[in-house]
Amino acid sequence: MIKILKTLSIFIIFISLSQNSYSQVYLGGSRVISQFSPSALEEYRGFGAIIQRQIYLKDRISLTPTLQGNLLTDKQYLEFLPEFYTTVSLATHINYDIVSTKKIKISPFVGPSFIWATGLRSGGVVFDEEPVNFYRLGLETGLSFSYVYSEKFSVKFIPLTYTWGTKDFVQGNVLSFLFQIM
Repeated sequence: MIKILKTLSIFIIFISLSQNSYSQVYLGGSRVISQFSPSALEEYRGFGAIIQRQIYLKDRISLTPTLQGNLLTDKQYLEFLPEFYTTVSLATHINYDIVSTKKIKISPFVGPSFIWATGLRSGGVVFDEEPVNFYRLGLETGLSFSYVYSEKFSVKFIPLTYTWGTKDFVQGNVLSFLFQIM
């Protein structure tokens, strides 16, 4: 997994050094589900905010650096033993428009990601003194649908983004909506 991420990172750096022709900035949010271990007991749910800059390199190929911040809570012990987490992920996607018309674009994407998670675990009545703090490397993939209203306004819908991370970390964004702001 680490070799694949390193290879993709080098490939993305070479692509980003090429000539940029057109870019857009998107802002939006999504529902997030994260698992910190293979056990379903460590499943956390919440909401996330996403900022993307889509840089078109060729006619159908684009590069999308993405910054996402999430607020998560434990699904099982929310009322009695609360746990609160935040994850911040930085990813770079390579997109290919499989359908590209003047109004509609459908693009699968894949790329490496860096995830940092921090939070507070409940130790009974009060929170543990030691906060949770870890990072993971991952591979992020998904499919986006874009509707272009005009050059200054478009909407991007991503039904599912899935991240496979190191040390059994997985995260999924469900029903992401992003709006072009620049």
